Amino acid sequence: MKGKSFIVVALLFSTFFIFLESYASAYTVQTGTVITNTSLNVRENPSNDAPVIGQLQSGAKIEYVDVGYDWVRITYNGKAGYLNSLFIKGNRPTSQATGHQAESHQTTSHQPPAVSGVNVGKVTAKNGLIVRAQASTNSAMLGKIDYGSMVEYRISTDGWGQITYNGQRAFIDTSYLSGSTSNESISGSTSNESKTVDQQAAVTGTISRVVIDPGHGGRDPGAKGNGLIEKNITLLFAKQIKKSLQENGIEVYLTRSSDEYVYLQERANIADSFQADLFLSIHANAHENSLIGGMEIHSFAPSNIAVKLENQFRDLPNAVYRGHYDSNFYVLRNTSTPSLLIELGYVSNQADAALLQSQQFQIQVGEAVRRALQH
Repeated sequence: MKGKSFIVVALLFSTFFIFLESYASAYTVQTGTVITNTSLNVRENPSNDAPVIGQLQSGAKIEYVDVGYDWVRITYNGKAGYLNSLFIKGNRPTSQATGHQAESHQTTSHQPPAVSGVNVGKVTAKNGLIVRAQASTNSAMLGKIDYGSMVEYRISTDGWGQITYNGQRAFIDTSYLSGSTSNESISGSTSNESKTVDQQAAVTGTISRVVIDPGHGGRDPGAKGNGLIEKNITLLFAKQIKKSLQENGIEVYLTRSSDEYVYLQERANIADSFQADLFLSIHANAHENSLIGGMEIHSFAPSNIAVKLENQFRDLPNAVYRGHYDSNFYVLRNTSTPSLLIELGYVSNQADAALLQSQQFQIQVGEAVRRALQH
């Protein structure tokens, strides 16, 4: 009897340790950086509806565990906290526990990657561009290059650039460089810098084909306030903009036409596969201060379409236009198609919420977009 009990206990311990091993491998601690125009809310649970327990500033370095479904877990003031992973830049492998495919393409290899021609770019990271010993976000940080500095680099793999830093080889993330010019012919570049150049070069032509991206959807409701849910608002406006453009001969494709969840990379891929002249992502905003409101335009690369669009938005009756921002949003930086992101207003602001529910305002926005694209 004692022998049988010992075997049972041994089996239980073996099962427990196998579970621990699989759990540890599924939830690997990673490092990342907060990328947002202002600050990022730390929430009590992995939900946009969960209470906010704190905030992290843009550029903050964090250690986190990917829990899937666009959320990561951190330790905040000694307690578990959750961040929206869309605003975390870092190494993002697939979570074995949830099957959620990570959406970043940073390399974890420590082997010297192949490089090609020499390029020159300008640092766009406000807090400075991190220089690393290897082409990996897990690699040691050697220093920073100041915002606005010109950098000479060679294209490496997976969006990394090889530079010489303090006399030694080092690596930088080329998605934080703009205005790149090549001193040699380049082949096989996959960096976001090439996407920036493509976007800058393409925005001057005639717009005949547009992909409209209603933000959020399905299990991702987006912002909530004053009885409004962002995913519903974005779909309403996207359909109205589509109607306005189609009635004037512009071919339009929606990344979603119902309440469904579409991964960010899939949205960007749709724009490229559709060979669109413009990718237009539609969103609504929210803020803890309900007095903040207004429309915004965001772009990753310089765009004359954005200039035309903001001229139209300024003329919209009853609406407040907040401005045009250079932003590093995922859907903007991960498509070669010229792209803009529109924030229609703040659902947390009563005046904006009333406008967002107005069919007349939806029509006005649709016509404003049409005029911007056709003039």
